[in-house]
Amino acid sequence: MKPVKVARPIKVARPIKVALIGNPTVGKSSLFSRLTGIGVIISNYPGTTVEVAHGRVAHDGVSLDLSDLPGVYSLDTASSEERTVLDFLRDERPDVILNVVDSTRLERNLYLTLEVLELGLPVVVALNMVEEAHAQGMDIDAEALSRVLGVPVIPTYIHRGAGLEELTHALFHPRLLKPRLTRYDRHVEAFIRQLMGMQLGLTRYEAIRLLSNAPEASKYPEGIRTAAEMMRKEVEQSHNEPIGDILAGNRYAEAGLIAKGVARQRQPSPEATLRERIDDLLMSPLSGFLILALAILGMLLIVFLVGGFLEDIIVGAMETYVISPVSGALVTHPLVLVIVKYTLIGIQAGLGIVIPYIMTFYLLMAVLENSGYLTRAAFLLDEVMHKFRLHGRAMIPLILGFGCSVPAIMSTKALQTKRERIVTSAMVCMVPCSARSVVIMGLVASFVSIPAALSIYLLMILITIAMGYVLGRTVKGEEMGFVMEMVPLRVPQVKDILDKTWMQMKEFIYVAFPLLIAGSAVLGVLQYAGILDVVNGLLAPVTTGILGLPPYTATALIFGVLRKEMALETLAVLAGTAQFNTVFTALQMYVFGVFTTIYMPCIATVTMLNRVVGLKDTILITGLTFLLALVISGLIANLVPLLAALI
Repeated sequence: MKPVKVARPIKVARPIKVALIGNPTVGKSSLFSRLTGIGVIISNYPGTTVEVAHGRVAHDGVSLDLSDLPGVYSLDTASSEERTVLDFLRDERPDVILNVVDSTRLERNLYLTLEVLELGLPVVVALNMVEEAHAQGMDIDAEALSRVLGVPVIPTYIHRGAGLEELTHALFHPRLLKPRLTRYDRHVEAFIRQLMGMQLGLTRYEAIRLLSNAPEASKYPEGIRTAAEMMRKEVEQSHNEPIGDILAGNRYAEAGLIAKGVARQRQPSPEATLRERIDDLLMSPLSGFLILALAILGMLLIVFLVGGFLEDIIVGAMETYVISPVSGALVTHPLVLVIVKYTLIGIQAGLGIVIPYIMTFYLLMAVLENSGYLTRAAFLLDEVMHKFRLHGRAMIPLILGFGCSVPAIMSTKALQTKRERIVTSAMVCMVPCSARSVVIMGLVASFVSIPAALSIYLLMILITIAMGYVLGRTVKGEEMGFVMEMVPLRVPQVKDILDKTWMQMKEFIYVAFPLLIAGSAVLGVLQYAGILDVVNGLLAPVTTGILGLPPYTATALIFGVLRKEMALETLAVLAGTAQFNTVFTALQMYVFGVFTTIYMPCIATVTMLNRVVGLKDTILITGLTFLLALVISGLIANLVPLLAALI
């Protein structure tokens, strides 16, 4: 871009607060990651389950505090994400808003930009995905767009890191000219001016919110609220439509005019044509389902093979070079030996069982998500989800459930009705997450067989389908339509994949791993004192009588409620070895794998369930999973020997 005149930089003694706002899937979080690195803090905004990421970057000796707000299409407060964005802007009062715009969907993105400009805060626009727009035959004049909007517009090329320095610099010089404000219908404009004249200090944005009867309108005096209500009724009667639709129509018309004036269409590049052909293959009913099945199967097999390879190396090395020598050296100190040995076995279980499988899985999931394939899988399965009286959008939580049930259930908040959230959340609880996969792969695949491990996945899929089919017809509630946006296909970037994988792995490394080590030491003391024998004895009618497992597996299952993979880690500690085939039969390992995979969700998942669907439905879902685990595992444990004897 050519140099342009800018306003004087913001001068504040404290760090400059910047809020990132944009539509979903515009590359906002990738831009945030590029600006801040991976040292970010992710937290729920107070009073919500919506996550906001915070990070800091230094520029010219001044710090920028960046907050990555959830993706929204508008600021109408219709969803929890939109309410979170508005609450954040009201409570935190950022110095600058960084509005991230998808160049390939310029007109639709400018709708939100026009709303943001009405807030009256300094704004900088990051024109993202410029290369993809160019490949599709669209050239956008960033300088012209900047002049029209009256704010800096910086083209960014995240994959190459280009434009980031200019963007950071622009955050100190956010204003160019007077920002462009949407010109509404003449009746609406007249009433906006009247409301602004009725109360000193009332801004244009506040007048618009009053006129549209926004939730915060109740804080204004009764007189101006009554006047706004009368004006609203008059506008709606004269136009024969709700005022929200009138305002939205005016904004879309304005966005369309702006986009048409700054964008030029030409012949798409061969790359864009190739992407269209790939899209046709991915979403074709015939080839699409085949590719989806191969993608899921291939992902699981890669996790099996890579995780198993790394597990053999780590577990063998720990056993040979650490556990055995240390145990030999402490043989004359029984209590110390128990504590140290159990601690080392906990470290061995964490390093050798969890990290190889979870790390590999999250890497592959990041590839699928960043490439845009997940939304295509959801679109492909939309008709299938209709069988459960759900929409294809509900498939995304189910796919995310293969990674972790907690964010998967959190993502059900994007579904429009409570009925959909209940049914989908119950199905998510049956999806084998990465923690359950640790048990399946670390125990069954490694010590029984890969086909046996795959059969557990097949069993879980069948249970999930059956549960969705039954609940879809028994859970009462409103059924609504939904329009899902298709994310552009793109080549995943290595840095983005590694950043996303690391963010997922941090929870285990920083939280679960220390707890595992400490818990292993405590288990050693409890085992030494004989307390575990008492607990195991009380639960023996279930573990031994119904499931045919050794009594001490009861303790492992209790720890599995904290985190599913801890069931296997604790089992290794209690068994005194991670070589499970030396202490269990193949049937026992299979039954343990099935029961652990089905029985009640981990405590973090239960907590999230309570926040999303409520306590009553959480209890029902949890109880249902435990009952299913007991019945199915018990049948396997008792019928397989009977069938073997008959054969």
